[in-house]
Amino acid sequence: MKYLKAIGYITAAEVMSLFIGLTLATSSTAVIRFICAVCTIGILVCLLASFGWKSASEDMKRERSEGIKTSPIIPVTVGITSSLPAIISWIILFISHSTGGFDYYKWHKLINAYFLQTYNFINSDASTSALTDTQVMIMLPLVIIPFLAYIIPYALVRKGIISESAK
Repeated sequence: MKYLKAIGYITAAEVMSLFIGLTLATSSTAVIRFICAVCTIGILVCLLASFGWKSASEDMKRERSEGIKTSPIIPVTVGITSSLPAIISWIILFISHSTGGFDYYKWHKLINAYFLQTYNFINSDASTSALTDTQVMIMLPLVIIPFLAYIIPYALVRKGIISESAK
């Protein structure tokens, strides 16, 4: 069930980010684009951090009441599930760029709407052929952000650094 929730949170971040991105798309000023990039990535991070916090709290409550320990693999795989759409999309972009067989960059931007303005800073063109090898590789580290946004709050709650009820 957590895996479906992770996809749900990613989808919610996607929809909200598309709304902000399309609302501010008419402005081409760097300041507005930067603000949009910060807001959309912030939406992603806040939603997944909240989900991580809530998941850790639920796991701890279940462990106290039922005495069954949560496997440490579960939060890691839920975090990976959070990053899966970005990972798959980047792999397709890499293949598209490497082979030159199809144009995918515009779809990559839409599938990862929370990074849309960041991608526009890297290369504002919508064509895969306009990307350099370096630009494609610069986009790779972004795929880990959803994973980190989930796993860091989860780990902090589990270790007691953040109170499970302080939310």
